Amino acid sequence: MAEPLKMQLKDVAGTPVHPVTSADQVKTADGGNVEAKLAALQATFASGIRQKGTVGTGGTVEALPAEGYTQGDMYIVKTDGTYAGQACEPGDLILCIKTFAEEAADTDWTVIQNNVVRAVKGPESAADGNLLAFDGPSGTVAKDSGVSLSDVADAVAKKHQHANAALLDGISADGETVTINGKTFYAGLQVAVIEAGGEIPAGMSPGGIVFEKVAAGPAA
Repeated sequence: MAEPLKMQLKDVAGTPVHPVTSADQVKTADGGNVEAKLAALQATFASGIRQKGTVGTGGTVEALPAEGYTQGDMYIVKTDGTYAGQACEPGDLILCIKTFAEEAADTDWTVIQNNVVRAVKGPESAADGNLLAFDGPSGTVAKDSGVSLSDVADAVAKKHQHANAALLDGISADGETVTINGKTFYAGLQVAVIEAGGEIPAGMSPGGIVFEKVAAGPAA
């Protein structure tokens, strides 16, 4: 295999824009070393892959073998479950990267995700406990929102803790009336003026006042 090309990005003054990352600084999700994991995969592919069937309920095997497995053995996940210490879904591949020795270990296997549709790429670092936010309209790039989960929880807990909290807590409504600190206000008309002999409006509030015009009397 040819030696991979190594590059470093610098500004016009020759200062590195991004520091060089060494192999031991890059870790897998389970905390392992990426360089070591890649080396194990290269060795496994070089030795040959053997399709052993499916794993899970109704599969070739219910669970990964606890002994006797060999580097290069591969299973396809048939049903959701935890295999080799990792949560897996149907279609994922589980590849043995280390032949069984004296004791079985989850690290003897690696899971190759087969159903990632739109993976989201996050920032190189973020504040612990901060909420995630999208960076741009693509929906596949994330950034640190700068808002912590504890701040959000605190804001929710204090949503009525202000000068008018007691007044707001004393307000209730049922669609026809509004009650504020024990006093009821009706939604209908409070005052109406009708013609002589006219009908009282149907929307009058209980206790409302109606003024009825008096018909003109005979001329003096």
